[in-house]
Amino acid sequence: MAERRRDRTRVSSQRRRQRRSRPTLDERLDAIADAVRAHTRAVIAIALVFAAVVMIYGPLRNYYVAMRSGQDLQAYYDALVEQNESLREDLGRLQSEEGIEDEAHRRGYIKDGETPVITEGLPKEDMTELLGEIELEDTRPWYIKVLDVVFFYSRDNWQ
Repeated sequence: MAERRRDRTRVSSQRRRQRRSRPTLDERLDAIADAVRAHTRAVIAIALVFAAVVMIYGPLRNYYVAMRSGQDLQAYYDALVEQNESLREDLGRLQSEEGIEDEAHRRGYIKDGETPVITEGLPKEDMTELLGEIELEDTRPWYIKVLDVVFFYSRDNWQ
């Protein structure tokens, strides 16, 4: 018990010494001012680099957003072209006699003399699924993802 008391008093006396030895705000400001005076050229160089980065950021961001928007729009256009080709193939198939019959059977129509068969559990296709939203998969490399964050780019900006 006596050792604990000694340890406590030793710790509290160390804390008191630390409080006394802490520099005041004025002393800290004086130390910073002395460091700036000692390294004037370095401080000016850092300030100039910082000012240059701030001035260049706006135009550089505009360029990056324009470039990325162009890439995303091209990917969207390519997906639309692919969807168009698929629809043209369906159109060509549906303009033939067999294609019309197949589509009619798919929708539940039958010709005279045919026996209807009802199946359950098959997924129903809808034209809205065929012509729905085009989802572009995210194939961006890691550095593009980082630059998108740095320049605040989002695909939602152009859609």
